[in-house]
Amino acid sequence: MTGNLVKYETIPTNATTYEEQVAIVELMRRLACTPGVADRLMRCLERFPEMERCLTGFEDRCRTTQQRCDSIEMLCQNFLCPGNVNFSQRTIDEYSNRSLVKLKEIVQNLGGDFVNAFPVPPGKKIRLTHKARPGYTPTKMRVDMNLAGGAQNYSDFTLQFFLIPGGVNSDQGLEIGNENDGNLYLNKDGTQIEVSFPEYRGTPLDIGSLETLAVVISNNGGANNLDSAHVNVWYDNSRFYELCKARCACK
Repeated sequence: MTGNLVKYETIPTNATTYEEQVAIVELMRRLACTPGVADRLMRCLERFPEMERCLTGFEDRCRTTQQRCDSIEMLCQNFLCPGNVNFSQRTIDEYSNRSLVKLKEIVQNLGGDFVNAFPVPPGKKIRLTHKARPGYTPTKMRVDMNLAGGAQNYSDFTLQFFLIPGGVNSDQGLEIGNENDGNLYLNKDGTQIEVSFPEYRGTPLDIGSLETLAVVISNNGGANNLDSAHVNVWYDNSRFYELCKARCACK
């Protein structure tokens, strides 16, 4: 009978700790590297049922590890695929030095009481939004409204913010916060009031890259047109950059 002599150390048959598992792996390595031992061991398995159970458990752990690796590889492939990226890192970096989003794009052809341009007559409303851009987290907002004839009764106007598209069951978007009177944003002399952006469930609300923020301004008065409106929303660009900047393991 030929072959190398292999030292079989006593190891646990039901490994539960990391050290016990390492001992099993080391034994398997020695068996694999010794010619002929694996064949002889397989012929002796009926005499060593505990060893058979040990080998079966080792195979199960290998199979589980392989499945986890496959899942991680699939996730990495989806992340790295350009077709799954909403905005390139180049575009995100371009927004890292900005902190203001202006809602100045008039949404057209909504029908009903909505108008497609300023001025907004009494009993009518207008919806303003912004162009597509990387997602952001609003922190505060300011509003300026110019009324015809120098009027300053801002309480005749209401503002309601929306998240667009706003879920699967919403045609006009999801409401954000309350519908506020215009005088919440403007003093009687027309000076602006800085207002914190509404939170959702006690935390800041993110506007996703595939979403937009919109505001509906309604003229509920009986005399004056709304000649123009400027709605400015701020976000923390330092935080935006820290969360969205490119990262690597390079030093």
